[in-house]
Amino acid sequence: MNRDKAGELVARGQKLLDKGDFKGAAKAFAAALEKEDVVPIRNNLALSLFHSGDPKRALEVIQPALNTDEEYKRANPFTYALASQIFFAQGRGEEARQWLKKAVQSFDAGLAEFYRARSQVPHHFREYTVSIMRAAAELNDHRQVFELYRRWETCHVSWENKFLAGVACFNLGRYKRAASLWSSISGVYRLFAAMQQVAFMVERGVIPPFAMSYTTYTQEEIDAIIKTCAVDKEARRRYWQDGYILMVLLSYILEAGETPAAGMVAHSLVAYAGEWGEKLGWKILESPGFSPTVKMAAAEAFIERGLLKEGEPVRMFIEGENRLVHIKKTPVVLGTDKELDAIVERAFELRDKGQVDAAIDLLQDLQQQGKFYPRAMMALANLLRQKGELAEALRIMSMLKEVGPEDPAVLFNYAALMLQMDRIEEARASLEKIAREGLSEEFLQKLELLEIELQKREILLNIPEEAIKFYQEEERGQIEAKSLPLDPSLLRGLKNMPAHWLDGACYQYGLKPARLRREREKQLAEHLSSRDNLEKVVGELGAGELELLKYLLQRGGWSRLNAVSRKFGSLEGDGFFWQEQAPRSSLGLLWSKALVMVGKASLEGRRVKIATIPVELRRPLEDILGMQGTGGVGK
Repeated sequence: MNRDKAGELVARGQKLLDKGDFKGAAKAFAAALEKEDVVPIRNNLALSLFHSGDPKRALEVIQPALNTDEEYKRANPFTYALASQIFFAQGRGEEARQWLKKAVQSFDAGLAEFYRARSQVPHHFREYTVSIMRAAAELNDHRQVFELYRRWETCHVSWENKFLAGVACFNLGRYKRAASLWSSISGVYRLFAAMQQVAFMVERGVIPPFAMSYTTYTQEEIDAIIKTCAVDKEARRRYWQDGYILMVLLSYILEAGETPAAGMVAHSLVAYAGEWGEKLGWKILESPGFSPTVKMAAAEAFIERGLLKEGEPVRMFIEGENRLVHIKKTPVVLGTDKELDAIVERAFELRDKGQVDAAIDLLQDLQQQGKFYPRAMMALANLLRQKGELAEALRIMSMLKEVGPEDPAVLFNYAALMLQMDRIEEARASLEKIAREGLSEEFLQKLELLEIELQKREILLNIPEEAIKFYQEEERGQIEAKSLPLDPSLLRGLKNMPAHWLDGACYQYGLKPARLRREREKQLAEHLSSRDNLEKVVGELGAGELELLKYLLQRGGWSRLNAVSRKFGSLEGDGFFWQEQAPRSSLGLLWSKALVMVGKASLEGRRVKIATIPVELRRPLEDILGMQGTGGVGK
């Protein structure tokens, strides 16, 4: 009877613990312990007390388990890991390390028992790996966190194992491994996919290195922190020292792109994150990986910090090239202006005559004169949309959103632009902000048409995941089936790659993708033809990718695809939209970097799929990898 009652109390305590109500959970577990004195209940009670800010009482609760050999009251790996965390919180680091060592030994001993008995390792036992890794994380022992991850890799049952291992790798400077670990759990939280991108950018030197904390926050906690920081400068300085918060903010900048909010976050980091923020600001200005909105925000923060003067030229990578930009504040012309309206009407006349470029030039001249007239800028943004120059259109629309955040015309045109850029959620959010009351019938009809288009796209997004995966595999299969010589040039191989793969490769190498496809192909060919660049690329490859390159080079530079798949794994599951989700196989990763190409070649009178290294990369790769030229024949 007591056991049944204890079970009910434990279930209640677990629910409260999951909700973050640690004091309520502690009461429930304390009542359960009175009914049944077993280690799991003591562990949960101590954990609740520890998280509610009472480490002394938490230690008292688990102390009996630490000092007994009685089977049902003896500590388990979780108990030892929790003891380590409690001692560390009390400033007793050496004792914390001793209990962590005991936790590792206890888990290994238990694991050995299951293996000897040839029985399956229970799920609850495998969960202890998270607690032990967290104890190592509390000690900031990054190397041990990652070593524990690898030691028990077959036991992990929680995404937290990979998250913690990723943080450890990030802090050890192993950014590519961190990115790989976070990518594998990107389906758990959207943030992890953005964290992967941040790690790649730190690896390439685009973002200055920083130490990431293992502490995580809920979305509600993050929202509260940002709300506090919006009005409290000291809070900004304090929170911007937290590596996890930095990771969240950097991820937001990359995701939000051209939006005013991305600019506000970038401005705050550059202005308040001290020396690191200053380094970030210069990186933002010089890198092609950040939007013009973010760059301007960084420059304005420099002006506020006294590191730049208004009107002073600053070198910035913008619109595809490095140039000197003069930063100055542009006054907004509010209300109506007959002279400026006449220029807008002239632009409309040119547009209606098919002279779109001339209309754009006219409105851009007005902008360059230092006059930000919302009606003119709206017209310019829509003309740029018509031309497909979406990045510049977005920059202008973002400024218009700052000037008129509730203006129906601004929200409508911003939603239309988001739809054109396949940013469906942002399109929906902008459309739903429009207040319908008082709008003209004509405007309401336009809203209805945009709503219909948006609904069509949302239906496509809701296609079952399995159908999407099937579609992606089919699309990639068509690329694999394209004709390709056994010994293609790099440019010939690049011609088979879809346009968005070329964009992804450019971004991987820190290149701003050129507007025309043939120019992007030339960009990549020139980049990889540089020995210095190729050495850097090879230095960043994983073990599987290096092994595959050597395998192909030993066979004269190419091999049948079925032989590669047997030895290194197939492309199955790698998807197609690689600019959004990188492939996972060694072959897919090399193909996405344009180091290896896949296609169909004529061989002995038959059409077979092959994997081949472009001819001009073979000898340089042999030299870099310390191989002798084989001169062999692929197979």
